[in-house]
Amino acid sequence: MRAGDALGEAMTVRDQVAWNAIHLYAQSATADSRFFFAPHHLEVLLKTELVGNTDLAGLPVRTRAKVAKTLVCEALGYEAPPAFVKVRGGPRLPHPAIDVYAQQASNLQIWNDEVDAERRYVILILDDFEIRDVKVIAGADLAQFDKTGKLTTKFQAARIGASAGSKLVSAIDTSNFISRLKPGDHSSVGSPVAQPKPGEVLRIADVYERLKPMVGRTYDDPGVVQERNRGTVIHREACERLGASRFADNGQFPDILSQLVEVKLQLARTVDLGLELPDSDTPLASANGLLDVRDVRYAIFYATRTGAIFTVDSLVLSTGADFFKEYRQFGGLTSNKKLQLKLPTAWFGLRRE
Repeated sequence: MRAGDALGEAMTVRDQVAWNAIHLYAQSATADSRFFFAPHHLEVLLKTELVGNTDLAGLPVRTRAKVAKTLVCEALGYEAPPAFVKVRGGPRLPHPAIDVYAQQASNLQIWNDEVDAERRYVILILDDFEIRDVKVIAGADLAQFDKTGKLTTKFQAARIGASAGSKLVSAIDTSNFISRLKPGDHSSVGSPVAQPKPGEVLRIADVYERLKPMVGRTYDDPGVVQERNRGTVIHREACERLGASRFADNGQFPDILSQLVEVKLQLARTVDLGLELPDSDTPLASANGLLDVRDVRYAIFYATRTGAIFTVDSLVLSTGADFFKEYRQFGGLTSNKKLQLKLPTAWFGLRRE
């Protein structure tokens, strides 16, 4: 989509919000609402409205945080309240489902709040004089900026009892998935990180049949401590087998958004589940809130590492809704009261012209 088209669409949503006097503390909008800002709409509109704004220059940190939220509210068509009330367990700006941070450095600190996979994090990038840029990140995608491991291991699970071997846990997809995406035996041949399209998404049974031939295959191991790179080997082949025309990975959940498939490679029994339990009915931010976490298909590959190779031993495929028919949940690590994330330093490398 061209930037001009995205800006026009974002301004239309803003006008609808303003004309209908949508309350900031109303229930969060979803993508089937005319009041919903998609992430790229948020980013292009806020860039247009706020880049170059000097209202935050020289303010104390607390005052700056309040003014930053006010600026974002007004840019999106909402009436900013005199004071921003903290909503227990929810985003500070509930209807657009966003939190706002004003940053002059790449160390993002989230205090006294769990990172929420559903909400969107608006990052206003500042220099000493003005807002220089705006970035919008889905909560589910913040894990790529976590260097401590505390964010990505909130929930864990393991197969029940002596369960082993390959298994298709879910015979059919969730009713919401079927209603929204009308899965069949045809898959999209585009990017794996593109939005899933109705009629171009495989049924879960077909996903299983396409991925199961990977069981028994042996792959070169990138190294003992290269867990992420090892997973990329499997992720890349899964993309090919599910019909993607190329490999892409932008750190979002689920890994293969176009097929709503999350890919995991396991050398141990314990599965790290990230920020949301698979059977959660939390709207999926990466799919613009139209689908829930429980609609995602989890493809878990179990493998054995031997020297410089690893071999896939089995595959478990399940919808999030059925996940705990095969797995038992147990507590993992939780985030600290102060969670520190390292944002890309390139975001803060802008220079005044």
